[in-house]
Amino acid sequence: MLSIFLNGAHLARWRGNVLALLGDVDAVTSLYGALEVIDPTFVRAQAGLHADLAQAHLVRAEYDDADAHLRKARLLANRTGSVRQRRRIDQLSARV
Repeated sequence: MLSIFLNGAHLARWRGNVLALLGDVDAVTSLYGALEVIDPTFVRAQAGLHADLAQAHLVRAEYDDADAHLRKARLLANRTGSVRQRRRIDQLSARV
């Protein structure tokens, strides 16, 4: 399938996503690692990564960091037009 990419960056992003959803404090480490190596042309993936980082920071009660990642996620999600991501960002924003 042309839309599936399996490389270290995406696997780290998906691992971080799962850890963030579970509320695991180690999610931040995995997600920042993915942020360093993610291909900048994958805008939708970057938006999701920033939303995941916001969620991970919220678990750790790091509200300023969460807010900064939500702003970046919203900007990227607006570029892609992703309704699903914008909805998730709005839900996370209500928690900041």
